[in-house]
Amino acid sequence: MMVDRRAQRGKDAPIAGPVWLRDFFPGYFALVMATGIVAVAARVMGRAIVAWPLFYISVAAYPVLWVIIMARLVRFPRAVLADFASHERGPTFLTVVAASGVLGSQFAVFNVATFLLPGLLWFSLALWVILVYGFLSAVTISIAKPDLEHGLNGSWLLLVVATESIAVLAAFVARDWGSPPRLVFGALVFYLLGVMLYVSLSTLILLRWIFRPMYPAEMGAPWWINMGAVAIATLAGARLMALPGHDANLILLQRFVAPFTVLLWATSTFWIPLLVIMFAWKELQRGVHGYDPGLWSVVFPLGMYVTATHEYATEAHMLFLHAISLPVFWIALLAWILTFAGMCAKLLRLRCAVAAHPALDARTDDSKRTA
Repeated sequence: MMVDRRAQRGKDAPIAGPVWLRDFFPGYFALVMATGIVAVAARVMGRAIVAWPLFYISVAAYPVLWVIIMARLVRFPRAVLADFASHERGPTFLTVVAASGVLGSQFAVFNVATFLLPGLLWFSLALWVILVYGFLSAVTISIAKPDLEHGLNGSWLLLVVATESIAVLAAFVARDWGSPPRLVFGALVFYLLGVMLYVSLSTLILLRWIFRPMYPAEMGAPWWINMGAVAIATLAGARLMALPGHDANLILLQRFVAPFTVLLWATSTFWIPLLVIMFAWKELQRGVHGYDPGLWSVVFPLGMYVTATHEYATEAHMLFLHAISLPVFWIALLAWILTFAGMCAKLLRLRCAVAAHPALDARTDDSKRTA
């Protein structure tokens, strides 16, 4: 019955805009996150020939995605609000916060437009407040809620990623401003808050994985954020360790960060073999398939793990860990190349299809939701 009503509605009511815009995936800022963090990884590891092209791609993609998101909000506000209140797609809005934080981190690492860092920090913080409290309020007051099996997925850990991205960016700003105590304390607060959110959500995730049926189709790419969320917490810890201790009241807190970050790095490393096993199982069951934007949720954790491992090894004077970050960097770069090529190929196919059949772009087709 639901399918029939949708089909009838598609025939009777004209679409006030292109279908791709109506169904545009709100988590597409993961493209900026993934590209930006692989660029940062290449930069800190001295691979400038790789770092700069990725930097330019991520910087160019950021405003383009903002234009698309704002156009979608204007043309299809109901679709945006429905996504925002959804357990499945709602958390993906937080990629906007994380992408803004990664963009600021790129400016800091590449030493480009660093005067924008304070503004990006406040902008990211405002987005964090609006999106985190708005999303959690929407799903809390909702009457119809899915069960744990259908409502929880890896994208929920974007709550952690967004929070830790602010801690990382605040640490960069604090470094440039002489480590003012209030800013250092703020970075510490978001660092620890992100860790607490991770502990809460990872407990639910393990409960869902171990004590509920898990089918190949449910092993989506966003589950890789299990590793990426704790990897960015490791990076936040490394950036806090790099700050000079000017305030005696904060020195004890900063000293606590170093051993605690070991735990975070170990946890991120723990996830990698399990994720590889689970996704190998999924691919064997599922077979060959094409590009989907969720794949950026694989690239970002890989790039973040490289950056976090390299930065932590440097700040903790454990340079032997660099031997781990180098091979993972090449894997992350290969994953980025394949995902980017898949995205370009899909966009080209869609462009050709619309050019050949213009009516396709105005058709209501729930089987072709743009991700």
